Amino acid sequence: MHILFINWRCPRNPLAGGAEIYLYEVCRRLVRRGHQITVLAEKYPGAASADELEGIRIIRLGGKWTFNWTVYRRLPSILREGAFDLVVDDLNKIPFYSPWLTDKPVLVLLMHLFRKSIFHEVPAPLAAYIYLAESLIPLAYRHCPFAVISESSRQDVIRLGIPPEQITVAPPGTDFERFRPLPDTKREPVILHVGRLKKYKSTDHLLYAAQCLKQKGLHFRVVIVGDGDDRPRLEALARKLQITDRVLFTGFVSEAEKISWYQRSAVLAENSIKEGWGLIVMEANACGTPVVVARSPGLVDSSRDGVNGLFYEYGNINELTAKLELVLTDADLRQRLSRQAVEWSHQWTWDGTADKINDLIERTVYGRQHTS
Repeated sequence: MHILFINWRCPRNPLAGGAEIYLYEVCRRLVRRGHQITVLAEKYPGAASADELEGIRIIRLGGKWTFNWTVYRRLPSILREGAFDLVVDDLNKIPFYSPWLTDKPVLVLLMHLFRKSIFHEVPAPLAAYIYLAESLIPLAYRHCPFAVISESSRQDVIRLGIPPEQITVAPPGTDFERFRPLPDTKREPVILHVGRLKKYKSTDHLLYAAQCLKQKGLHFRVVIVGDGDDRPRLEALARKLQITDRVLFTGFVSEAEKISWYQRSAVLAENSIKEGWGLIVMEANACGTPVVVARSPGLVDSSRDGVNGLFYEYGNINELTAKLELVLTDADLRQRLSRQAVEWSHQWTWDGTADKINDLIERTVYGRQHTS
C-alpha cells in the first residue's frame, strides 16, 4: 500500500518533537511490513527538497509559516502523481483539511488539540486563528477514522464533535534498548526537565519551585535539557530569582547525552498545561527515573500517582515544591518509584503502536473499497 503522511515537520527537522518521534517509529515499522511511505513536511533551512530515511521517502515544501498553504495548493497534484492509496493527516498545529482536497480515504492522526491552551503560547490574534482552525475539524473530517495517543485526546476530539466509534487510542511506545536503567550509575540530586522550551510547557513553574527549594537549604540542581523560543525568558527569570547557581540550561544535546541525564537524575519534572501523552515521562521511567508531573491532560494518561511518580495540581508551586522535596529527600520512596517506573513504562511498545495503526490503515482503505 502506498501511504502519504502529512506532518508539519519531518523526523530530521531540528525542531522535531514527540509528534515526529511517533511518526518516525510508526512509519519505519510500516515500511518493514511492505508499505510504501512518503512523508510530506515543511522545508527547513539547509534541508533538501527530497530525502529518504530508513526507506521513508520525504518531500519538503513551503516553510515554517507557509507549509499548510503549500499543502492546500499542491496536495491534489502530489496525490495524482504518486498514486497513493491513503492519506494520513497529522492534526498537529493547523489542520490540512485534506478530505476537502482529495477523494482518497483519509486517516487522521492526532497528538492533542490546543484549544484554549494555545492562548498561553502565542499572541491572541494567532491563538484565535489556531482555535478557529481546530473548530473546523468536525466539518472537514466528519467521516474519517481518528487515531489519538491518549484518552485525554480522545475526550477532546469527542467534545469537538467526532463520534466516539470513529476514534482509536494508540499510545506511543519507548525504545527500551536505548532507554534503560544503568544499575551501577549513582543518582545525582538533579531535577531534570527535557523538551522544547515553550510557554505552554510552564517550565517557569519549575524555576519558582527551585527558588523555594533553595530557600529551604536543599542540595540539588535543576538541569533543563532542550531549546526553544521560551529559553530567553526562562534564563532571565532564573537570574531574577537568583537561582543561576542551581540551574543549568544545556540547550540541544545529543540523544546519548539526553539518555545519560535520564539515567543519572533523581527525578524528572513535567509542568505542562497540556500534553498529548508525555513521551519524556516514558523515556525517564524506562531509565528508572520517577517523575513529578502536573495533573494535566495527557500527563494523567502517561502517569499514575504513587506508581511511576507523583502528581501535583497544575500551577500550584507550593505543592510542586513539596513533591520534589519528597522525592529528593526520601531515598526509600525514590527507589520504590524508580523500580515501579520501569515496570510501568514497559506496558507500551512501538511494535504495539504500529500494530494498531496498521490495522486502522487496512480497515480504512479496505472498508472504503467495500462501501464504494
